[in-house]
Amino acid sequence: MQILNYEPKRVFHHFAAISKIPRGSGNEEAVSDFIAKFAEKLGLDYVQDSSHNLIIYKDGTPGYEDSPPVILQGHLDMVCEKNADTVHDFLKDPIKLYVDGDYLKADGTTLGADNGIAVAYCMALLEAKDIPHPPLEVVLTSDEEAGMTGAMNLNVNMLKGRRMVNMDSGSVGCFTAGSAAASTAEYEFFVKWEAPRENTEAYTLTVKGLQGGHSGGDINKGRGNAICILGIVLNAIERAIDNVRISNLAGGMKVNAIPREAQATIVISPSDKEILTKAVDICTTTLKTFFRVADPGLKVALEPAEMPEKVIANDEKLSYSMLLFPYGMLAMSIDIDDLVASSCNIGVIETFESDVRVSCMARGATKEYLSDVEDKIIALACLAGADIQFGHSSPAWDFNPDSEILKQFASYYKEQVGEEPKVIAMHGGLECGIFAEKLPGLDIVAIGPNMYDLHTPQERLSISSTAVIWKFLCGVLGTLK
Repeated sequence: MQILNYEPKRVFHHFAAISKIPRGSGNEEAVSDFIAKFAEKLGLDYVQDSSHNLIIYKDGTPGYEDSPPVILQGHLDMVCEKNADTVHDFLKDPIKLYVDGDYLKADGTTLGADNGIAVAYCMALLEAKDIPHPPLEVVLTSDEEAGMTGAMNLNVNMLKGRRMVNMDSGSVGCFTAGSAAASTAEYEFFVKWEAPRENTEAYTLTVKGLQGGHSGGDINKGRGNAICILGIVLNAIERAIDNVRISNLAGGMKVNAIPREAQATIVISPSDKEILTKAVDICTTTLKTFFRVADPGLKVALEPAEMPEKVIANDEKLSYSMLLFPYGMLAMSIDIDDLVASSCNIGVIETFESDVRVSCMARGATKEYLSDVEDKIIALACLAGADIQFGHSSPAWDFNPDSEILKQFASYYKEQVGEEPKVIAMHGGLECGIFAEKLPGLDIVAIGPNMYDLHTPQERLSISSTAVIWKFLCGVLGTLK
């Protein structure tokens, strides 16, 4: 395989190996077992729990035997997104890797470098015999992308370390020292069904061509959300045509990914076809102007469709809800430059027998910012007569510019490179907040190579930066006595 020709070879060897094993959120058992056997072959002690989390222990190298342990942490699961025309079963098919210049990519699917590269780094460190380091406690968690339940269920009493290196954030020359709190919610709009009127015709309205992206890292880039855009177009149609009906709303794949496609069925009288076409064209022109920079590939298509068996009788309030739902970047931090303070991503919309369900993820730099977003969703549900159910939540990792391990990493970076690294807090959610809450006094820094377009089929990993971070990690561990 072409990837195995690149340095660091052992890191890419392990990344290629785990890429053959399906490991979407909730499906980590096989990859967890694979790494457990790997640790066993190395003669290393490990613990594997019922959530498929792993803790692997490695003694310190000569001269570091009595040093305080360092926790190395990443997650086993990946976001499973694919292009509409890609044939891939995330439950059984391997990720198809290929190299394009300096980038490692996947063929039509997400790559899984988020966070498979952390797993590969850890495996390479565990087998290495020539890298000085303190005792290591490698923690690989499950279900990070869907709810962080692996970290929440982990028995941290098995950890002695109070210094942690998370490898799910950062880039070359950039260290992360804080992350957002987050919660998921399901907004259930209860529908009343009726049969389509006689002498009507149906059309499929599709929003597509969007870039999508990570609901934390890309939420401030102004990219289009297919579900929200669908709501805008539906609202324009309902203002233009009396007695229009809608059905079969669907869009998005994951609550933490900005949706790239969404669609609905429209039922109208034949005499309103010209009005429908004109309303969609006018709205599309406006939207394409609005997203001309952030999402120039936006397309809104209207095509004839089979008549649905039933349509939604109370669809006006539903389209209003889609129009008014808080989404995107909502506030910027007044404390930290360039940090998004709050946001909401509308990730999935589905049609069920009793309701149309919108799944979203709210984020806040603090619990107060998060509560503000949640209150807005609750208020909309009350006005629309909908139900709201909050699901998974994770705490913020409070920004700590005085972190001792951060200072050590920054000092070593300056010594090696000759310049100060950038230190940031990120709007994405990291498991660091959970670990910090469960292990008082835990000192954390997060690092990682350059990765782009996470949670989309355009996800790519810089090969050269992977080597830079590997070299840095191997060197800085030797300073942590």
